[in-house]
Amino acid sequence: MRGRGRAIGKSPLRQLKLLWRFRGDRPDLVVVLHVNEEVYPLAYWINRDAVVPFTNLSERYVFLAAHPVKVRNTQHAVVLPLKVAQYAGGATVPPRIIYEVKADELAAIRVRFADWIDHPYVVFQTGGGRALFWRDWPVENYVTVTHWFSDRFAHKVILTGGLENLERANAMERACPGVINLTGKTTLAETASLLCLTKLLLTTDTGIMHLGFAVDCPLVCLFHDLCPAKDYCPLDESARYVAPQLRRSHPQQPPSACDMGGHLV
Repeated sequence: MRGRGRAIGKSPLRQLKLLWRFRGDRPDLVVVLHVNEEVYPLAYWINRDAVVPFTNLSERYVFLAAHPVKVRNTQHAVVLPLKVAQYAGGATVPPRIIYEVKADELAAIRVRFADWIDHPYVVFQTGGGRALFWRDWPVENYVTVTHWFSDRFAHKVILTGGLENLERANAMERACPGVINLTGKTTLAETASLLCLTKLLLTTDTGIMHLGFAVDCPLVCLFHDLCPAKDYCPLDESARYVAPQLRRSHPQQPPSACDMGGHLV
């Protein structure tokens, strides 16, 4: 999907502001592409007659949809929203995510991090959002990999993440003083610029993983056993990644913070 948008926060206040923004100029079409359930009521109030949502995982909100779309025969995270967009009149395009970093954004990141940006480096994404915390890899595993990597390669290790990952990232920094901790210090656009220039991104199943795919950087992506890699990795055979699938030590139990300490399948 090619395009450029603006991220809107998920808080009730942010949603009210977005609703107010469209109060007098309602869009002709409101496409809900994925699974954040709180978006469905917002889309309904923006234009209840023009909501086209993906309903596979949100059946309880289907009554708010003017044109609900049930996608069958695939669970792939890129194909699903494409099917919805095509139903709404979008063109048929190759199933891939594209994020284009502007030249001035790359120039700005080179200026901001001039001390090290031209040296080889790798990016370790320190975690995802709070809601799916059980997909995070244990801090001690990051520490082990960082020590192993630093003993063998001259690349700098850059830690990234949101403010919700700061405690984890600080623990990694204390255990590995040579890392550069940018957790909570970069915007999404700045992170994309860093990924354009990195030699490798190590991440779990996070939004930054998808951003890495979108800017075509090499990835090692660690998947929880409830998140099959085949449903999230690029369909483009030219993509550069490896996707180890981790299994839980106690798969009969609900997801927990210890899950990603499991072994590789």
